[in-house]
Amino acid sequence: MPIATTITVRDGNNAAQTVASLPDLAGNQASVISLDSGRQVYRASANFTPQPTAAITIISIQGSATKTVRVKRVFLGGVSTAVSSSVYQLVRTTALGAGGTTVTPTVALMDTGSAAATAVVQHYTTTLKATGTGAGGPIVTRQVGTNVVTTPATAWIEPIAPLFPEAGMPVGQAIVLRGVAQFLEVQNLTPTNLGAGTVVSYIIEWEEDAS
Repeated sequence: MPIATTITVRDGNNAAQTVASLPDLAGNQASVISLDSGRQVYRASANFTPQPTAAITIISIQGSATKTVRVKRVFLGGVSTAVSSSVYQLVRTTALGAGGTTVTPTVALMDTGSAAATAVVQHYTTTLKATGTGAGGPIVTRQVGTNVVTTPATAWIEPIAPLFPEAGMPVGQAIVLRGVAQFLEVQNLTPTNLGAGTVVSYIIEWEEDAS
């Protein structure tokens, strides 16, 4: 069985960096890729009642003053008093819009040895949060269904949907936020208000590094 070792490589600044590696069958060294490789990975998750008005922001994540934030996964779902479908977009902004009853969920560390998160996730509840100042087009636009809690057998809709990466797609390029003036927003684009009694749940996963 090959034994992991370390090799020294030069980065783009010609500084020496240590990389964990394993030899292949030909004796060539290949870097070790591991889900537990020391990356700083975080999740924020919540279940909440959003403001039902159309064309507003319901969730945001703000970049960091000290780290590069790489958003890897965004999931969204929910329930309502009647089966309904709403249109959401995932878009980068340079400033948050006005208003909003703001809730900041507690961030979960995927590894308890990680430093505290510096990105800030928030969602907005009983008052309207205007959409932010857009920077480029939407990254994702998707319809997300909300089901009736008591009738899943007769009115089944996917309970939580991946906004990013899209369903069936691997995680390639992350959505990168550089600095506190960059945000990623989940915006409700539904032409009419959200379905009656809508309760939204979400999961956002990201990494932070010093690149």
